[in-house]
Amino acid sequence: GQNMPRKNRVSETLLGICAAFSALTLAPVRGNGSCDHVIMSNSSKNGTITSPLYPNPYPENARCNYHFQGEGKERVQIKFTDFDLYMPHEGIKECENVDSVIGFITIKGQRERLDNFCGSHLPNQIMSNEHRMTVIFQSFGNRPPSVKGFRAIYQFVTNFGIPSGRQDPQGVCTFIYNSSEVSNGTFSTPNYPGVYPRDTECHYLFYGKSNEKIYIEFAYFDVEGVPPCLSDTASDYVEFSNFRTVDRKIPRHCGNLRPTKIESDADFFRVAFKSNDKFDGTGFEAFYQFRNNPDPFTVRQVSAVQNKQEGLRSSTLTTVLAHILVFLIGQ
Repeated sequence: GQNMPRKNRVSETLLGICAAFSALTLAPVRGNGSCDHVIMSNSSKNGTITSPLYPNPYPENARCNYHFQGEGKERVQIKFTDFDLYMPHEGIKECENVDSVIGFITIKGQRERLDNFCGSHLPNQIMSNEHRMTVIFQSFGNRPPSVKGFRAIYQFVTNFGIPSGRQDPQGVCTFIYNSSEVSNGTFSTPNYPGVYPRDTECHYLFYGKSNEKIYIEFAYFDVEGVPPCLSDTASDYVEFSNFRTVDRKIPRHCGNLRPTKIESDADFFRVAFKSNDKFDGTGFEAFYQFRNNPDPFTVRQVSAVQNKQEGLRSSTLTTVLAHILVFLIGQ
């Protein structure tokens, strides 16, 4: 089975369905197994959705709409736990005209396709770029009796699917990592390891003690873009700074190559992630650690004392050996 690749700049097609998202509740499609669901966050913050008749085989020529409506800063996150749709043969472009699940989001008032899923490979989790999202399941005829459809868990989240750090209530997607709370850990893009949401900006703020520096190493990096990651290339990017503002000595980073190990200048460091409304990636995961920043003068002093002590130990050992030798000769 297969799932189609996420939308990126090397895709053969950049289809966006630009029909106006005039209303969340669409008229139900009449037919065997067709359905229309509206899921409101004020009724249920999490739950499951499935294809019709799941885990039994879904009906042919069915269409089901699942409309998610959140509130305020909420995002819709969907994690697939089972996925088995009929695929007549491999190599079908964009899951067109086969049994599939399609995610739609709204960008600048227009409804746009987020991703298509077909076949039997479990899709990555997906996340909306705002408080609403629509998922559509559609089946065609002539499917075998063995396929059972899909099951997915949905959540309305306000933490962007970022489990680490302390979320700043004053910001939208700002997470604080304080040395006085945790000395090391990981941080990642929203919805990691799934595709990060479009039109999203997140800030990760690291606060060390006065004698500490912040060290960061990336375990995984896939941020869609073309270096130097500027807006004219429609690039998403990650930005590093020793200040709350832009740090001009550190360039933006995007693409698939992991950044080199990063060391802050002092006890504060900021990482910013920005995605646009065009292309997708699976983001990054990084390890951070607060370490003591020893005073160079103290290091030199300690080294000098150690050398002196080692010299004394060496001199004492030589004297002892000489006395033993004299004693043996005298015998």
